[in-house]
Amino acid sequence: MASEKETTERAILYESPLWMAAVGWVMLTGRLAHWGDFELLVFSWAVSMPAVVFPAYMVRRDCPSTRKQPLHQQYWLKLNLWVFVVVCWGTYFGTHYFFNLMGMRYNFANTRLTFDSPVLGAGNKGQAVPLFMYPLTHAYFMTYFAVMLKAERLVRDRILPRSVRDTIVGKGLALVAVSYSTAYLETFFMATEIMSEYFRYLNRARMLRLGSLGYAVYFMAGLPMVKRIDADGERWDLGKTLVEAAATCVAIQVLLEVWANVTGPL
Repeated sequence: MASEKETTERAILYESPLWMAAVGWVMLTGRLAHWGDFELLVFSWAVSMPAVVFPAYMVRRDCPSTRKQPLHQQYWLKLNLWVFVVVCWGTYFGTHYFFNLMGMRYNFANTRLTFDSPVLGAGNKGQAVPLFMYPLTHAYFMTYFAVMLKAERLVRDRILPRSVRDTIVGKGLALVAVSYSTAYLETFFMATEIMSEYFRYLNRARMLRLGSLGYAVYFMAGLPMVKRIDADGERWDLGKTLVEAAATCVAIQVLLEVWANVTGPL
C-alpha cells in the first residue's frame, strides 16, 4: 500500500509542471482573456487529465501487486475522487468566502457559463465562478495535496525534535506550518501584477497575512482526512471515499466560519 501511495504522489509531482506551463502559456499569450467558454473548458479539462493519467500509468507500471485489483479499489482513483469532491464544494460554496470576506476579484468578461451558490453569492457585487475553474482547480489541488503530504512528513521527521514529532502538538505544528505555507505561497505567486487582469485581491498585504490563514483551513481540514484514504492497510470503497470527502467539506466550512468570525472582512 505504501508503494502505491508513494508512486501516486510521485506521478502527480511529475505531471504538475505540465499544468503550470500550460497556465503560464495561456496567461502570457493573452489567450485566457480572449477564449470563450468552449475553449476554456477544453483547456481546463486537458490540464486536469494528467492528474488521472500519470498516476494510473505509473502505478500499473511500478506496482505489480495492483494490476489485478479492480479499478475502483486503486488509490490513485480514490485520491482523484476525494479531491474532486472537495474542489467542487470549495469552488461552488467556498469561493464566495473569498469574494465576500477576502476581497478576491475575478475578471473573466469573456465567459458566460458560471456555476456557484446563489445564496452565498447574493452580496458579492456581481462576482461569479466560471465553469472552467472546476477542472482547473482540480489540477491545482492534486498538486497541492501531493506536495503537502510529502512536506508534512519532512517537517515532522526532519525538522521537529524527536520528543514532539509524534505528539499531538508536533503533528499540529507540522499541519499548521504546511497548510499556512501552501496558502501563503499560492497567494503570493498568483496575486501578482501579471495576473491582475484576471484575478486580484483588494488588499494583497492583508490577504497574505490574514487571508492566507482563512485559505489554509482547506488544508488544515483536508490534509489529515486525505491521509486516511487506504490507511493502515484498509481498502476503502468509493462510497466511503465520497462520505469522507463530504465530511471534509463540512469541516472546512466550519473552520471558514470560525475564521470569518475571528478575522472579519479584510
